[in-house]
Amino acid sequence: MALFLFGCTSTTLTTSFDPKQAAFINTQGSASITGQAFLRRNDGIVVYAAGSEVTLIPKTPYSDERIAAIYGGGKISYFGANFKNDAQEYYQYTRKTVADGEGRFTFNDVAAGSYYVTTSVIWMVQYVQQGGALMERVTVSNGQKASIIMSGR
Repeated sequence: MALFLFGCTSTTLTTSFDPKQAAFINTQGSASITGQAFLRRNDGIVVYAAGSEVTLIPKTPYSDERIAAIYGGGKISYFGANFKNDAQEYYQYTRKTVADGEGRFTFNDVAAGSYYVTTSVIWMVQYVQQGGALMERVTVSNGQKASIIMSGR
């Protein structure tokens, strides 16, 4: 497993954050998103996102560009990204929870729409941090119960 070094690249975002496009995250809906996040070490041991923050991000042109810069079209990032012109208002349009001891999490009362779910699975080998950040895309409609597995594959 590669070394996870968050913030190694520096990117300038070309898309502006528009709060109107992300506002649906603050609308109470009737969908729920549950999931489990984990990575498997090279020795076969499974490491869960136990105690890690899990973030629900509305899919917008701005978040699309951020996610593409961090994950490069995949579902795992070992190096992350640092944004030169990050919109601080963006963070007010996310929801957060914490994964339990088995990396499980739930978001209730989610409005219909498309989202990114992100978290990290990190462990130490001697003095070296390993693991990475995970991302999964999910679309829900009213009343839907979506379940996702975040494993970087």
